[in-house]
Amino acid sequence: MEKIRKAGALIILEKRLLIVKPLNKPFFINPGGKYEINPLTKVIETAEECLGRELKEELQIKLTSCKPYNTYEIAQAAHSNNSLSLELYFVAYSGELVVSREVESLEWMSREDFENKRFNFAPSFEVYIPDLIKEGLL
Repeated sequence: MEKIRKAGALIILEKRLLIVKPLNKPFFINPGGKYEINPLTKVIETAEECLGRELKEELQIKLTSCKPYNTYEIAQAAHSNNSLSLELYFVAYSGELVVSREVESLEWMSREDFENKRFNFAPSFEVYIPDLIKEGLL
């Protein structure tokens, strides 16, 4: 099976992480998505291009900056049987968060929400959220 490569946005406000539930999917995930290949040049988009495109599509916001956090290798992606390479970036944006037709809902997840499993979050959260907690970000 082919490995999926995604760029995920870490948008943290007051020790809460923005998470989204894609339409007709069971798990909450980070905003972001798969890298796309330009059909004309055959060049894969950069993380900044991918996150900019995905944040505009999903939440109607404009990416103003992104800073690499970490890359995690996940055995199985949330909505697929494929393995996942999840590249996470701290993201700043402008505009008001507006849920698009691709997203069912958005939430701000706290450490307590994670520990109490308040949301049906993607299995990848078990891999990287503890790191955010250890670093005092949640």
